[in-house]
Amino acid sequence: MKSLIAKKNYILVIDDDVIMSQTISDFIHEKGYHVIVCNNLEEAFSELSQYKIDLVLINFWQPDGTALILLEHLNEEKITTPVIVISNTKEHQSVLECFRMGVLDFVVKPINLEIFWYKVECLLTRVKLQHEVKLQRIELEKMLYEKAREEKMARNLFEHLVNIDNTQFEFVRTFCQASANFSGDIILKGLAPNGNFFLMLADSTGHGLSAAMPIMRVASTFRAMVSKGFSLATLIYELNSKVHRENPDDRFVACIVLEVDFFRKKIHIWNGGMPPVYIKNHLETETVSDHYPVKNVIKFKSTNMALGILPPQTFVADIATVDLPVVGHACLFSDGLIEQYTNENKPFGIETLNSLFIQHASELIPYLTENFKNVFDGKPITDDITVCTLDFERLSEWHQQYDICLVRSNMDGEFDWEVKLAGPMLLSAEYLNSLNQFLGMFGFATSFCQRVFTVVAELFSNAIDHGVLKLDSRLKSDPDGFELYHSIRDSSSARLTMNDWVKVSLVWCSITNELHICVADSGQGFKGYKNTVVDIPQLSGRGLSLVKTLSKTYELVSPGNITKVIME
Repeated sequence: MKSLIAKKNYILVIDDDVIMSQTISDFIHEKGYHVIVCNNLEEAFSELSQYKIDLVLINFWQPDGTALILLEHLNEEKITTPVIVISNTKEHQSVLECFRMGVLDFVVKPINLEIFWYKVECLLTRVKLQHEVKLQRIELEKMLYEKAREEKMARNLFEHLVNIDNTQFEFVRTFCQASANFSGDIILKGLAPNGNFFLMLADSTGHGLSAAMPIMRVASTFRAMVSKGFSLATLIYELNSKVHRENPDDRFVACIVLEVDFFRKKIHIWNGGMPPVYIKNHLETETVSDHYPVKNVIKFKSTNMALGILPPQTFVADIATVDLPVVGHACLFSDGLIEQYTNENKPFGIETLNSLFIQHASELIPYLTENFKNVFDGKPITDDITVCTLDFERLSEWHQQYDICLVRSNMDGEFDWEVKLAGPMLLSAEYLNSLNQFLGMFGFATSFCQRVFTVVAELFSNAIDHGVLKLDSRLKSDPDGFELYHSIRDSSSARLTMNDWVKVSLVWCSITNELHICVADSGQGFKGYKNTVVDIPQLSGRGLSLVKTLSKTYELVSPGNITKVIME
């Protein structure tokens, strides 16, 4: 064994036997240690208070007591110096009492110095290792503390960034249980400028921080695109492109996105790699659907790949549409709950959740919150768990109240909004996004914004087609002509110049509560325009008849390149 030699390391020998003390002292000096010899306990206490002692060697019997007094003193002063007791073979009970008070070893008289030193080295090695372990533990605890602080700060920052503008709605209830400090599941909500409500449940691959990072990108893209009025399909395509581009190949995001269209009374559902979406209509007793009906519950299974798996050029978004229930609930959930093992050592299962949703649709989230520990107590959470319900009745009530509040807020004041677009951007500009945002800033009712959106979009398209491009609507009299019409339109951007323009003007009059819309174009107009502009809703999907229906007054100013509409 390697000898532990160090400078200014002290071994304290306590023995009133002068010959024995001197023999041991000389032997220890030869091993490279300094020795302090004391004849009694009083001298020993004084030396212990002055020097850092590495080891104490004490004869059990002392002129002023026994080794037990020394051990009691060390314990009171919280001195951890190791102690070896010298004893006679007949003092077994005393030695046992010393061990109970912290002695680490003992030697029997007469002392064999080589065996004695072997024990000393073993003891000092163990003490040294214990000291190193203690220091390492302190350092580890410090590192864990700093790590916990950093994770807490990172988690707070993550939750703040993810939940910016993620408004809480009373008609959406959630239950979340993360398997780590960071959750790879997230629920996002947003309102589009046209008043449509968006709800997303996303589940990122993996657990912890590695799963949470892609969620931040998904959240920021979701917020930005919903606030700008992009459609559900456009949102899904952009999300897939972003996740595919910015994440490693083995990282993807499964998600469900719902868009509630109040104007058309529809719900659009995109499910990519997630468990089915449940929709329960309480007004119906049985539902027949191409999806998976169970009494009055429709299951919308995933018909899409998760975000980020397919490259943008091969990705296709399959969106399902269902009528918006007046009364009922939707249930969205990640696979964490159905795959989590219960106290009965079996997965919770999708059928169990389905049954609970049928029985407790309106109170599913409180039910899960109350019973979660009873069902899963003692079982580690192996995946992030998220369940979300959407109450259609409360959603409808909120939407009606939301519109009423906005109507009241825009009764005073006036504005004049105008935009003019020219050249090739006529066919590519997302002008309607700015219009919706502008109206939304003034708090106009959602239903009114949707009507304005539809009217301006139709008039703008009509101005481009018939005013600027001089296309004839009669081409759309049959499907072949309809395809030719749009082919000519799409190929016309190359010949558009700055002299080709369309101007849209909106003027709000608070006195009459009317919005005056004027759309003008650079075209020369045409004779007999009333007989030339043909409206075929069956082929085009929209027309001037729709504009007239949605407006209070409609006027096509001669020679046909200016349209004026009043809405209220």
